[in-house]
Amino acid sequence: MQLTYKYRLKPTKAQLITIATHLELCRRQYNYRMGERFRWWESTRTPINACPLIVSIVPIEEIYQNIPLTRVQTRDGRKKDESGNFLTRKGDVFSNIEGGYVQWQTIQVADLKNTKKLFPDYKLLDFQVLQDVVNRVETSFSNFTTPDKNGNRRSKPKFKGFHYYKSFTYPQLNNIDPIEDEQNRICIKLAKIGQEPMVFHRPIPTGFKVKTGTVIREGDGWYISLTLEDQTVPVTVAEIQPTEENSLGIDLGITNYVYMSNGERIENPRVLRKSAQKLARLQAKISQKFKGSKSWQIIKGKISKLHQFVARARLDFQFKTAHYLFGKCEVLVVEDLSVKNLTRRAKVKTEVEDGNLVYLPNGQAAKSGLNKSMLDAAHGQFATVLKYVAWKLGKSVLFVDPKGTSQHCWNCQGKVPKDLSDRWHYCQCGESLDRDENSAKLIKKIGLSYESGGGSTSLKKAFEKKEKEACGLTVIR
Repeated sequence: MQLTYKYRLKPTKAQLITIATHLELCRRQYNYRMGERFRWWESTRTPINACPLIVSIVPIEEIYQNIPLTRVQTRDGRKKDESGNFLTRKGDVFSNIEGGYVQWQTIQVADLKNTKKLFPDYKLLDFQVLQDVVNRVETSFSNFTTPDKNGNRRSKPKFKGFHYYKSFTYPQLNNIDPIEDEQNRICIKLAKIGQEPMVFHRPIPTGFKVKTGTVIREGDGWYISLTLEDQTVPVTVAEIQPTEENSLGIDLGITNYVYMSNGERIENPRVLRKSAQKLARLQAKISQKFKGSKSWQIIKGKISKLHQFVARARLDFQFKTAHYLFGKCEVLVVEDLSVKNLTRRAKVKTEVEDGNLVYLPNGQAAKSGLNKSMLDAAHGQFATVLKYVAWKLGKSVLFVDPKGTSQHCWNCQGKVPKDLSDRWHYCQCGESLDRDENSAKLIKKIGLSYESGGGSTSLKKAFEKKEKEACGLTVIR
């Protein structure tokens, strides 16, 4: 099992300069290695049947002239076989080309030695920290060039400016536990930096060991995120069959952040909306300052701290809400919302008048405000919090397909079409209640039709199960 604990650092003035220098060197190395990858990619990605006008003008010999075809192991490897022998030994020769493709990550890691020779400043950095920078480049670039299981690729990676590269990682902090220094301060020892004082606000669980550490720059100071691991603790996810007594359905919204199937509701804190006026004032002030000046930096720090406050207040609210919800049930049934689809731009409306294409009003201004409120609510992050809290408490969270949950009656399952502005649910069966409460009750009813091993449940599956039970048929799994 792995856990992640985050602690605040209290560096001295000298350590503060050292940490900032390390971060800046990592940022420069990231941009340089990313530029290398772009040059190689642009020079070699042209297909063989392409038009000669778009073929790379760089000869193949020049592209690969400084790239070795093989590499030599400089020391014995760490992994061993069942007999206790090293899988790789010093002097072993490996190819830098695999399946006809150059292993750019391996070549860039091997070139870090030349970087330290040419630029002595990089001798201040731990070698594994530099290796992690190359690993970050590989991750960003592979996400761009390699499609996922759905055939989608991420956008082209960007070079990192000063304000956009905020952390560096020690990949191996094996068994390094916080210790007390001469001044009775809790410290953690970091390579090339020394013993770093920290706010040790919660102890490391018994049996867990520190594996990696990431030093992070935030608006109000420096933090370290420690990855803890205990291989003897299994990762188990509770799977509880929902029943009428142990389950609770909730509907996520904007006016009411959570509407429960028992009639209770939790209002939306609207953290960003409440801070928008103060944020607008600060942004108006910083626009009148000369960029990089002392006054500009002061206002920039205030803006960063305000954004940090918004993020922390939202996350704190979500954790408290999650614990409150699981205090009322064993199984929480939630709609599986796609925030990406819900926050898309409004579709363009056009018509032809006198042979000319005319764009009609499509309500994009109102949709922009709705999108901002939905992103402020952060329902996607709340779903992640629910999963974590459910695992932590040994309870279960069940996600159902949201399709049709606001357009059907929870009592008779009849379709009751409603626009977004219709906030009350009326049905021919006699049900009359808030549309969010109706959705919450229907979501719970869909969750009750869930059976282990049957995949995700939906309104359609709930209808099918009800029809089969009404006909006296036995559902065979």
